[in-house]
Amino acid sequence: MNRLCLLIILTINFQLINGQTKLCILGTSHDETVKIKNEDYIKAFAKFKPDIILYEADTILDIRNSVKGLEGAIEFKSIHQYLKTKPSTLIFPYDWNGKQDYRAKNNYWPKIDSMGKIFNAYFSTGQADKLSITYIEVLSDFKSAENEMSNENLETLNKPYVRKLVELRSKWEYNKIMDMAISNDTLKKIIPILQIAQDYWDIRNKEMAKNILNIVKQYPNKRILVQTGNAHKYYLYNELETKQKSNNFIILEYWEQK
Repeated sequence: MNRLCLLIILTINFQLINGQTKLCILGTSHDETVKIKNEDYIKAFAKFKPDIILYEADTILDIRNSVKGLEGAIEFKSIHQYLKTKPSTLIFPYDWNGKQDYRAKNNYWPKIDSMGKIFNAYFSTGQADKLSITYIEVLSDFKSAENEMSNENLETLNKPYVRKLVELRSKWEYNKIMDMAISNDTLKKIIPILQIAQDYWDIRNKEMAKNILNIVKQYPNKRILVQTGNAHKYYLYNELETKQKSNNFIILEYWEQK
């Protein structure tokens, strides 16, 4: 009787695991580094064995046939090469298709450039108070640690502690710069720009997560790999983690065998 119960439990667990969509959010470096090459992404694909690969673009690209004009993007190159050996793999874009309109409507890049100049002048001309300097020193430490991790291998880049580090740095950067701007007359003028930048970040990541979830729903019981710049990984993970049970999928790292 005990053996029968155990067999039933194991069978149910097997069906639950194998009847789910498997989702891998693969943090990438965009460019090759000393320890992360094009071949490392292809090896990650081979380990995860995706039925579908989602790439970070807001429009359909003909990556399957050519990467002309996209040679600088390591992600596209790795997908192109992987498809030569696994041509049945489906590929789709998942980025927010409203990002270009948002940037144009808000004069985004000139404003970001202006904010950077105001911020740099505040510190380079000796106007910064001690607390502001401390904030920037801590932020610099965060970024140094993050940069150090980005120079490690692909598996390290995708470890949970690196994801948490990137999340902590991102939230610290926004919150503390906003604190400085609110409390300082010189920096008050950057508050609207800072808010535009943060809104863009939030909307884009939420829309990307929504697009990924739509693919999960459209293609049940498949293995789906999402390539994303590592700065986005924590946000996409947080958005999708709570939706696993209700949408019958599980989030895995590429090296996890399930």
